[in-house]
Amino acid sequence: METKVKTHDLSGIISKKLNLDKKNVETVISFYNEKATIPFVARYRKDQTGNLDEVKLSETYDAIKYYNELFDRKAFILEEIEKKGKLTPQLREKIEKCFDAKKLEDLYLPYKEKKKTKAEKAREAGIEPLAKMLMSLEDLGDPLEKAIEFINEEKGYDTAQKVIEGALYIIAQDVIESTDLMEIFLKNAFKDGKLVSKKKKGYEGEEKRFEDYYEYEEELSRLKLPKSTHRFLAIQRGNNLKVLSIKLDLKDEFNIMLLKKRYMTRDFFYVDYIEEAVDIAYKKYLRSALDNRIMSELTEIAETEAINVFKRNLESALLAPPLPYKNVLGLDPGLRTGVKTAILDKDGTFRGNLVLHINTESQLKKSMDVLEKLMKKYDIGAISIGNGTGSRETLALVKGFTKKAGLKPIIAVVNESGASVYSASKLAREEFPDLDITVRGAISIGRRLQNPLAELVKIDPRSIGVGQYQHDVNQKKLKEALERVIEFCVNKVGVDINTASYSILTYISGLTAKTAKNIIEYRRENGLFKSRAQIKKAKGIGPKSFEQCAGFLMLRDGNNPLDNTRVHPESYPIVKAIAKDHKMTTDQVIGNKLLFKTIDPSDYLTDTYQIHNFRSLVDDLKHPGQDPRKTFVNISYKEGVETIQDVKKEMVLEGRVTNVTNFGAFIDIGVHQDGLCHVSQMADYFVKDPNDVVAVGDIVTVEVLNVDCQRRRISLKIL
Repeated sequence: METKVKTHDLSGIISKKLNLDKKNVETVISFYNEKATIPFVARYRKDQTGNLDEVKLSETYDAIKYYNELFDRKAFILEEIEKKGKLTPQLREKIEKCFDAKKLEDLYLPYKEKKKTKAEKAREAGIEPLAKMLMSLEDLGDPLEKAIEFINEEKGYDTAQKVIEGALYIIAQDVIESTDLMEIFLKNAFKDGKLVSKKKKGYEGEEKRFEDYYEYEEELSRLKLPKSTHRFLAIQRGNNLKVLSIKLDLKDEFNIMLLKKRYMTRDFFYVDYIEEAVDIAYKKYLRSALDNRIMSELTEIAETEAINVFKRNLESALLAPPLPYKNVLGLDPGLRTGVKTAILDKDGTFRGNLVLHINTESQLKKSMDVLEKLMKKYDIGAISIGNGTGSRETLALVKGFTKKAGLKPIIAVVNESGASVYSASKLAREEFPDLDITVRGAISIGRRLQNPLAELVKIDPRSIGVGQYQHDVNQKKLKEALERVIEFCVNKVGVDINTASYSILTYISGLTAKTAKNIIEYRRENGLFKSRAQIKKAKGIGPKSFEQCAGFLMLRDGNNPLDNTRVHPESYPIVKAIAKDHKMTTDQVIGNKLLFKTIDPSDYLTDTYQIHNFRSLVDDLKHPGQDPRKTFVNISYKEGVETIQDVKKEMVLEGRVTNVTNFGAFIDIGVHQDGLCHVSQMADYFVKDPNDVVAVGDIVTVEVLNVDCQRRRISLKIL
């Protein structure tokens, strides 16, 4: 029998949930179904969506996916319960009206396919009539005497007491199926309950990082707060590593009382037995389900917060300022094996490499002579040094050398997290098949200074070092969230179609790994693109792909000046009309801020091209080729402060923010151990969210509050 599922008003549900106009949600749903990307819809379909930004569109896309999956799950659950013959009209209504995935699973729990329960075993043994007798409202005799009639040695019920127990489990199942109190239990738990952690019995390991949680308890209400979720993830990690044991301290007696009050609405004659059955229902079944719900909810909250922190930090890292157009020397420090170098031109093209050996005076002199000739020959304007082992020694060496040689390049230390991952990757081998892995690392370090976005997209974002507890969260959710951030950043900045790498093209709206590869191959076979329209000649770029990608792909020296702006080709006729009306060329319109002060938008609006899109067009024309990233600023680490032992209380240092969490920010002060600035030390006023004060990549001045060399902890205050 096919179970009919009620048709849901998806746009109505989402518009109510997100407080959005229903018509706009309907439009977004149509874009979602067409597989239109969020960057494209946000930038070039403003009028159709009511000018929803990337954040609102992301929320809407996520809601569409969530409710579609929920509706499919409902259909499955209804069908399964129908098969068991237990789908009452009341239960169907509850399921149909449920729009929360967790609550839906609570409704399904009593009917879920699982190991045979004690209640089912008792029914199979023929004990159900005794259970019905115990639920009677009148005296039907002594239950123990009646139980003798149901003894079934073959099924394991060889005594009257075991038969009674079987009957109680049957009643307990009825309690569970007919009493829906899980949401109230959950609410009470998060109001009054606690999580308790202890050092696991018998554990004798060296995991010092969990010492704070060896004898620890915290209210569940606090663990739900964004600023506390990192503690829950730490405790959970300790539990997974078998360092900690955890349990939930809940008001069980109060919950049992509520359950009895809800179930025992009739005047049962055998009230003592019914109360015992209720105890069984709670202690043997509902309490474990409640524990699972609490842990699941805490995990989801903590994971969501950890992913959000990671997303914010990744966005800041990807949108870090690029270096002004200069040839760069990338240095991968190595005191024992030598400093690996890579020479890159302004576009990041690899030109050559060598190893600088610096262990002896003769080696050092020879290496510095070679380096001086190298820098002059290639007109090196900047030196990028990886921040790994030996970075401070290499920095001091380079500073001394350039000063002595009368050279004035920009000298910067960059975060090399993930560089080794890239250099050993398939992508790096394809890009530089004839180069040693160490040289590929130096290339990556140099390119990170030139254009962080273009280089970091080649690496799994989980290796970039801007997240916490990334291995403790749902990896599928994390991957999807981070890929969306990369897509957002790449399309926000845009790329030059003639210099863009395969890696960065894969994140352009409307392109896939396959079409990105086809564009690279077309460029290799036919030379540089001369126009955006030419992109359609690459294999696989049809009308839909071109519509979505064109506005994000630019040409520095194309035939049409509009191809080097964010103006979408579908808006070119409007630009031409503006130029014609004002007796100008297209070149004269681009960047002409005064012109747009005199234009009446209504002269160019149509039924399909309204004010939001026109304003976006004007902004693109007024600021052609504008890079949304900040201007590059270098950092100066304090000389003589190179290890944690050099750091002293009350020192004032300069540092770069490497990670921002809900409880503070981690700051690299150049000693191979980030210091922590707690949220309470970030400003001379109350800071609710550290992200309101700093972002990854920011350069800040800090004061050292405390140093613990043994535990490798540095406490800082932002000045």
